[in-house]
Amino acid sequence: MRSDPTPGRSHRHAGQRNWLALLLFVCAALFALPALADDPAVLGEQGGRLHFRDDVGRELTLPVPLKRVVVFNRYTTEFVRAVGGMPAVVGVDIDSARGKQYWPTVKPDMLAGQGQSSPNYEAIVAMRPEVVFFPRNSDWQKAAEVLGRFHITVVVVTAWDVLKHEQNVTLLGRLFGQPQRAERLNAFYRGYRDLLAQRLQGVARKRVYLEEVGNYKTLLKGSGWHDMVELGGGQNVFGDISIAGQSSARGSVQGFLVDPEEVIARRPEVIIKLEPAQYLPHPRAFSEQVLQGIAARPGFGELPAVRSGQVYHISYYLAGGCSKIIGALQIAKWLYPERFADIDPEQAMKVWLEQFQNVPASGGYSMSLAELRR
Repeated sequence: MRSDPTPGRSHRHAGQRNWLALLLFVCAALFALPALADDPAVLGEQGGRLHFRDDVGRELTLPVPLKRVVVFNRYTTEFVRAVGGMPAVVGVDIDSARGKQYWPTVKPDMLAGQGQSSPNYEAIVAMRPEVVFFPRNSDWQKAAEVLGRFHITVVVVTAWDVLKHEQNVTLLGRLFGQPQRAERLNAFYRGYRDLLAQRLQGVARKRVYLEEVGNYKTLLKGSGWHDMVELGGGQNVFGDISIAGQSSARGSVQGFLVDPEEVIARRPEVIIKLEPAQYLPHPRAFSEQVLQGIAARPGFGELPAVRSGQVYHISYYLAGGCSKIIGALQIAKWLYPERFADIDPEQAMKVWLEQFQNVPASGGYSMSLAELRR
């Protein structure tokens, strides 16, 4: 619609600029709002009951905020703590139960099982939870069947999945009645995710061999660790392997056994060793042993990664921080130091630990072969 049938050029341009400014303002305001009902996992809320879709697509309705929950998988427990839901946690798995320094509020009688694949159903029922959280790579189907008989709901949330971070955190914020705290965590994650995407534009991705605790056990596409490498600007040298049709003896996407010759043939430019899974930083002597052991493997001396000193030992705690976005940041810093000269991943880790996990932060979560050679 034209209010002036014969507008001048400057008038038209001024009007266009005003509309553009308004459009930008509206977009900025929308992006600044907490992701509540428009989140793909949240379907609606009415009368104190939240209707949502969990990580395996099941539609569930629960009264909120939750009052009593059991949580399997440390990453989910971290998110629950980050959004202020720990007062409702009455049970955890062994990974959280044994870390007294990292989990000071967890008591011995809160142990609900050895892990996500071996829940203690009798103990869980005795805890009288409304909900038990499991990740999708657990036997959640059996848990839902067993616990359903006691009117306990199983909710599948896979907090280790870096690609579903915002959806997971938003849902947990709604379930525990803490949407603002959830949005604060999402903003922290989003800031680094967007920074990585911006600064890694146009890079020639370096070939990365990622190895977990077991020697020659790598991580495949479908694990959050593969996505961490990709977000950090690397190319997983075993990212082309499909788990379908592989012998179960070789493992899963979370730990897949490869031949040493396969690693050598793919000539990684960077090697990253994930070990150990502990809150306190590992001693320097331990890192030295790990790095020297990798460099001394038969045939590894001629690999580009070993020759350049780009072999890294990193704690699972830094690598897995905040849906592995801190691990991705550390990888980007290693692979492209000139693009991330002003970024300190350990400072990001400090914020994650002190502001979102409410525990003291320490340094020294990683070490390189190049440092060892100096």
